[in-house]
Amino acid sequence: MTFREFIAQSLAGFEEHLRREELEERTFETRLRGARQFARLLLDEPHSTREPAPRNGDPTVRRFGGPK
Repeated sequence: MTFREFIAQSLAGFEEHLRREELEERTFETRLRGARQFARLLLDEPHSTREPAPRNGDPTVRRFGGPK
């Protein structure tokens, strides 16, 4: 089994685990998206080119640390 196959199998297992937890759809999607991003990081694949949306229309608000 290659590392890529291991990651794919683990990601599928994690998705099944999340489904069994019966989370809210938004929580499920967020956790699964985070797991996929981590898998891409481990596989040294490029990140998505999509820019994150500004929060509440204010691009100065940062997730950690507050305003710049």
